[in-house]
Amino acid sequence: MTGLSDARRSRVVLVGSSTYDNFPAIPAVTGNLTALRDVLVDPARWGLDPDACRVVHNPETPRDVHTVMRRAAAEVDVSGLLLLYFAGHGVIDPDTGVLHLAVGQTMPDSAYSSAVPFDWVRRLVQGSRSAHRVVILDCCYAGRAIPGLGAGDDAALATQVEIDRSCVLVAASGNRIALAPPDEPLTAFTGVLVELLRDGVEGGPALLDLGTLHEEIRRVQWARGRPIPELRARNGGDRIPIVVNARRAVRPPERPPPETPRLDSSLVGRVLRGAADAADPELDGVVAILAHSPIEGAIGVRLDRPATRSPAHVLGDDLAASLHVPAVLDGGPVRDVVVLLAVLRAGAVPPDGWRVLGPGLVVVPLDADPARAEAVVAAAYLFVGYLGWRPHQLETELAAGDLVDAGTDLATWLADPQQAW
Repeated sequence: MTGLSDARRSRVVLVGSSTYDNFPAIPAVTGNLTALRDVLVDPARWGLDPDACRVVHNPETPRDVHTVMRRAAAEVDVSGLLLLYFAGHGVIDPDTGVLHLAVGQTMPDSAYSSAVPFDWVRRLVQGSRSAHRVVILDCCYAGRAIPGLGAGDDAALATQVEIDRSCVLVAASGNRIALAPPDEPLTAFTGVLVELLRDGVEGGPALLDLGTLHEEIRRVQWARGRPIPELRARNGGDRIPIVVNARRAVRPPERPPPETPRLDSSLVGRVLRGAADAADPELDGVVAILAHSPIEGAIGVRLDRPATRSPAHVLGDDLAASLHVPAVLDGGPVRDVVVLLAVLRAGAVPPDGWRVLGPGLVVVPLDADPARAEAVVAAAYLFVGYLGWRPHQLETELAAGDLVDAGTDLATWLADPQQAW
């Protein structure tokens, strides 16, 4: 790219939902929209015509978003930039795995009819005349049951929203806290993006392109222990310049990101005990690690806190009865996930779709066939809620002695009823 896109012939649509009927509010989204608009219309950065920057704050229906995006895609000229931005909740359709963007009236269990399908965005972008096309998604998304933490989840989402001849920057987080820290005026990702657009990148190019911005955001988010954004660009999309770099200078020598603390063995399936003097009361007792990634963090469940709900209430009568689930345990403070662990019978092979945590230990899908599950499961344990750790947080707590290895694995622990219950 040789210069900035024609500011008069470009179109930008900034969509953000800070309040919802059926999802938690994200107040910082309001600040996102104002800050992004201000930096894009700033003559010192780009000088976008204010009338060419459409802000859609708290849309109620999918059509509220589609109408504005469609108009912008139709108006943008071949020499202009088409930039579409969304901040708020995303919903993964459990039947199709397709991303939808939640608006005010979106229903969690019917995203297909009450949220904006990302395919709408894709079609509008692909149908525009613009040669420079950018989509930025700053969203958390729900519906990720175990195995939901896998390191490839956000990468898979970024691949799903990839658009030919375009650049898509995805900051998708599995939880609202990572998306919007309560003590910050903007969401975690957009806050860094605005800072770089406004203040520049020291030693960077004269014009800040998406590739440079992505690398700088990755560096900052890594250092802060926050989710790492994904970039998908085709045919040079990552070289699309967005603004003038306010701090072009000689770049200091590159330093590699800090090395992830190493452990002697995989943490998945390990049982840990909270120290008596641990600062976090949620760590009191015994916990098991179910998923771990140096990039994403870790999730686990508490093994020794009974809950008041019945297995049949959580699983339904048939599955609860077939697996002889004895009780429900309080897995942790994050309540939007139910985890059904099982120890397999000797020599049994888990059906397709069951996640293997270790030898003889699996996570059973909640829609598993009761008869088939009964044939292969020796014992089952049900957890409502889970514990979560930011990247490096679990390793830090282990190093500090807040958590200690209990000297056993989860399968062995669960096999001993006196310990498990």
